[in-house]
Amino acid sequence: MAADLPTFTLYRKRIKNLRLTVKPPHGEVVVSAPRHVPESTIVAFVAGRAAWIAKHQERMASQPQPLQPGPETEALRRRLKLAAPALVAHWADAMGLVPPDIAIRRMTSRWGTCNTERRRITVNLELAQRDVALLEYVIVHELAHLIERGHNTRFYSVMDAHMPDWRLRRRVLNGN
Repeated sequence: MAADLPTFTLYRKRIKNLRLTVKPPHGEVVVSAPRHVPESTIVAFVAGRAAWIAKHQERMASQPQPLQPGPETEALRRRLKLAAPALVAHWADAMGLVPPDIAIRRMTSRWGTCNTERRRITVNLELAQRDVALLEYVIVHELAHLIERGHNTRFYSVMDAHMPDWRLRRRVLNGN
């Protein structure tokens, strides 16, 4: 492999197209390829996306590392259990909502979720490592789902009305 070619793991599958993924938290490059595609085509595919891969790996390197079980993680959980309910109460009141239940758990692919039927918001424990403004953004986002379930024009209007800088906060949270 060439010096500028990123190291990657190759999986041959029964799929139609080449697929490239940069996986968090360490930026591992994974390529899924149809069984019939020659290795030279796969190498060229990865080489052609080297700059994109490097950009995503750099972004992941700048993010806080995932929490591991232990005393530090439990301290962060306690801190979030104190901060989150007060923010939920404040923002629910500002949005004209009855404060929903709140849960904290470690999630691998989301910052938060909202179960509208049970009126329960769950926030990612990883938010304890971030600025409180980003936790606030996630809480407002999930509360907005109690007003409008989907991500549509009405939902974004609710977000704009209650947190005009939400797009900036989202970009910061996602490392952009």
